[in-house]
Amino acid sequence: MFALIAILIIALLPIMAYLLSGASSQKALVFFATVMLFGGLLLNHQSSDPLFGSWLHSKQSNAIQQKIRNNSELSDEMILTFLSRKDLAQDSFLLGTLVFYKALELESFNSAESILRSLNSAFTEPDFQLPIYNLLADLRDAKHPLVSNSKLLLTIQKPLDCSPELLTVTVEIPNGPAVDIAAKDFIQPDFTQELFLDQSDALVRGFDLPSAFLNQEIVKVTASMSCKNNAFYSMKTIDLSDAQNHQEQVFIYENEWLKKEQ
Repeated sequence: MFALIAILIIALLPIMAYLLSGASSQKALVFFATVMLFGGLLLNHQSSDPLFGSWLHSKQSNAIQQKIRNNSELSDEMILTFLSRKDLAQDSFLLGTLVFYKALELESFNSAESILRSLNSAFTEPDFQLPIYNLLADLRDAKHPLVSNSKLLLTIQKPLDCSPELLTVTVEIPNGPAVDIAAKDFIQPDFTQELFLDQSDALVRGFDLPSAFLNQEIVKVTASMSCKNNAFYSMKTIDLSDAQNHQEQVFIYENEWLKKEQ
């Protein structure tokens, strides 16, 4: 803003010299044109819908950048006022994500969290929920990189009289949203190999196993076994607060399978 003022002052110097010159002609016309030009620029920059940019927008941008550099929280009023310069909700949300990722780039996690809170409260339509979960996952992975490698390790004994064709394992949070945080099919599973679930098995990125480990959730693990002539299932409840190194072992023994009714 100060640079712009300095440029305007420099631009005015030859005009003032012309107006103060004794031999100057057309002074009235030059004075009128100068007043109109600089008056128009002033009105434009003070307008809520400027044609050529705004000192106000520049001031908002500088204030937000300073907050991010200091890793300070941004208020809802600050970020939403900044986003209101865009008419369409999609454009406002995109602008918000750009500011969010700038905070992540500088590892200003307090700023990023406050920006995400503002976006989550302002953009509640279904179209924005998946992008917000993605932002949440990116924030979590940047802030807690080790958590992103969280795994549920499966140690499974097949049921009696079963030639396994398909093993399906799902993980959910009891009394939570009706969306599995992980689901995976193992075709003709080899139980001598390591079987596991991780964040790549989430139905919704951000609502996944790393978040469950980070929040030390209690999860329900359901396993379904399709055999050649019959089918079985088993359920386990696992407390992730007991996990070590962001991994938890799930054991399902031979005698823990229940036969499904055909």
